[in-house]
Amino acid sequence: MGCASSTSTPPGGLPQKDPAQKLAAKQRRKLSLAPGHVGDISPDAVAEDVSDDDNTIKLSDLETQAKGQMNHAVMSRKGFVPYSKKKVNQDRPVLKYAIADNVTVSMFGVMDGHGEFGHEVSSFVQTKLPLHLSNMVKEILEDPHKGITDAVAVMCEELAATNINCSFSGTTCVFGVRVKDILYVANIGDSRCVMCQKVNGEINTLDLSEDHKPELPNEKERIMAAGGRVETLPGPVGEDCGPYRVWLPEVDVPGLAMSRSIGDEVSQTVGVTSVPEIREHTICDEDMFCIFASDGVWEFITSHQAVDLVWKNRADLQNAAKLLVEESTRRWKHEEEVIDDITCTIIQFNSFA
Repeated sequence: MGCASSTSTPPGGLPQKDPAQKLAAKQRRKLSLAPGHVGDISPDAVAEDVSDDDNTIKLSDLETQAKGQMNHAVMSRKGFVPYSKKKVNQDRPVLKYAIADNVTVSMFGVMDGHGEFGHEVSSFVQTKLPLHLSNMVKEILEDPHKGITDAVAVMCEELAATNINCSFSGTTCVFGVRVKDILYVANIGDSRCVMCQKVNGEINTLDLSEDHKPELPNEKERIMAAGGRVETLPGPVGEDCGPYRVWLPEVDVPGLAMSRSIGDEVSQTVGVTSVPEIREHTICDEDMFCIFASDGVWEFITSHQAVDLVWKNRADLQNAAKLLVEESTRRWKHEEEVIDDITCTIIQFNSFA
């Protein structure tokens, strides 16, 4: 979820009192789509597509060596928008063992694109982030926080030089870089990483990232200092106007529902940043697995619920990832007329025995 326009002009000139228009307005609020993306909103206009993307990852011998006892599962499913016949999956998973042929360095994560060209931005990051981390592997080994931050900065510079229109499009990105026994979780946006720990026979959940929402005090302070506004969509008093968003000082755009992202050039003029927040975690025997997931998972599922579901189905990690996506989809269906793209990358660190 990402950008929104707050204009009250009904698509296609329909009167505001039209029930279909009210439905479209609600859906735009939830999935943050601009009014220009609204097409046929009749109930039978679009058939729901619940097919999952093929995320099979083939490993080289060196990557297999780097993988060691780790295991992984990746699952991505396109969302559903009743009024959009051309809905595409804007999420992307990423996983790369043996960064720069170094078997002690690996990376994994997810991206969640938003805006008209969000899928192009997330695809760019999916391809380029491992390459830029590889180019910085020496720096990462010497100073992981600086090396990872610099790799992201160089990647963003390369993105800005492409033909991808990032004015109102971008992507979140949460990824982990494992250097020997330390996991550096870098977060840009509102995707999330959580760790499952088994302590004295009990399953605990540890958040390794914080969702970057505009209303967070530190995030809001930066945006306000840059001249931006942090407000919900305009609407009548008492109406659910959705999440807090980032706006230009005098114009109701872009309406970004997060305070950090890659791309989103207009938003970055008012304090939105692509600089990752990095948290460091030493991997220990109690660490079972971590889940990197787009906010399609976290909208209606808590960190602990996700960990519990995967743990209960840990005998088949790929099936556990599928079940997490299916449960996320089920809850979206129960709560909304639309379903967000849903993606997770699960990394197992230690034996479940």
